[in-house]
Amino acid sequence: MEYCHRPRELMWKGYTQYPDQIWGLDTNDGLKVVLPPRFLDELKSHPDLSFKVSIDSDMQIEYTRFGGPPEYVINTIKGSLNISLPAFTPVIHKIVRDNLERVIGDYPDWTPVKVHDRILKLVGTSNARVFHSAAVSQSEEWVDAATGYVITTFDCIKALKAWPPYLRPFVYRFLPERAAILDQWRRARPFVEASVRQKQKMNNAFLESPGSMLDHLCAVQNGAFSRDIDKQLLFQMTLVAVGTVTTFASITQALYDLAYRPEYIAALREEVESAPREANQLFSRTSLAHMKKLDSFIKESQRLSAPDLTTFQRAATADVTLSDGTVIPTGTRLEIATSAIHLDEKNYEHPNQFDGLRFYRARLEPGAENRHLYVSVGKNDLSFGYGRHACPGRFLGHINIKLIMAEILLNYDFKLPDGAERPKNGEFEAIVSPDPEIEIFMKNRWPDEA
Repeated sequence: MEYCHRPRELMWKGYTQYPDQIWGLDTNDGLKVVLPPRFLDELKSHPDLSFKVSIDSDMQIEYTRFGGPPEYVINTIKGSLNISLPAFTPVIHKIVRDNLERVIGDYPDWTPVKVHDRILKLVGTSNARVFHSAAVSQSEEWVDAATGYVITTFDCIKALKAWPPYLRPFVYRFLPERAAILDQWRRARPFVEASVRQKQKMNNAFLESPGSMLDHLCAVQNGAFSRDIDKQLLFQMTLVAVGTVTTFASITQALYDLAYRPEYIAALREEVESAPREANQLFSRTSLAHMKKLDSFIKESQRLSAPDLTTFQRAATADVTLSDGTVIPTGTRLEIATSAIHLDEKNYEHPNQFDGLRFYRARLEPGAENRHLYVSVGKNDLSFGYGRHACPGRFLGHINIKLIMAEILLNYDFKLPDGAERPKNGEFEAIVSPDPEIEIFMKNRWPDEA
């Protein structure tokens, strides 16, 4: 049970006791092997190491319906969605701007606000346009079912892992979280079916421009997938889960960090205010690239409060022999102790100290302009994994995070209660979650200040 309730401490203990060595974690689901970063390059594209098999196991896919995205979906993100992100940026900004007051709230005076669920809803609204359609993004029913699934899934995982694996096939039938998941999928299905039918009537033309993931996943060349309602529902709910949880958690963590460290607010706000805009006053990819200090702040927040304590999760689908002769047997699950690597003073100066401009200063070094970005990956920079399975959705997440943080900076003042500490995170196994019950004080900025 130590791995369930003291995971960060165990990660650091193993990392420091066995430097540059292979070691193991005893979990309720069996042994997990933790690799040192020196093996990353030889394993990053290994055909016998599966990201999906590992994530499916961790997420209890047979009970939660949540697992790693199918390779087909990942390829569509890389080959279709990411290419269209420059066109999507002002579209997402308009959705965020138009829904900000409705979702986050209107506060003429200082008001305590639980921002966790509000940020989740705002991310769910913008992601619904990217994943599905503009009409669905404005549907309370869809956004409620989709964002509810994000939360309920992880509640269900925690409930299941309180039981030994051999009892879970019986226990899951009685869990209220499992019943809620089924209800959320039932509520989402009519929206997917209606969109697929509409596309069929349009000879599979895009519902709008730029095309959503549903548009791409329903493309004619994809054959039966384009007409399979159950497959398209699976794709949509998988995208909702993987594409929302990290983004909304990262925004919430960054807001907690910024409310606790208000000395950064003025510099970040000034940077946002000075960013170039399109003629309709919407931000573009160029605008977001201008926000280098904000990029550094959210990256530092993620370094210390990443959604996962481990990354580079893999399961061996065949025996794998490492360069030092070590044999990884079939079925072994592997990971990297990312949280410990990010606190290693060999990798970061004063690693336990929050430095919101750490990466901004690093990018000022000659030749480093395009390094140390929020979306960067490297052997000491592993929040998004490494290799061919490094998170392909991080580019969309980056856009959402910056746009929402920018609009909050422009439209609200915010702070923690006097004397409050930085809110503590919840940690269960490798999952890190911002506390949903935390209140921060918020107040509208005067019109001439926004």
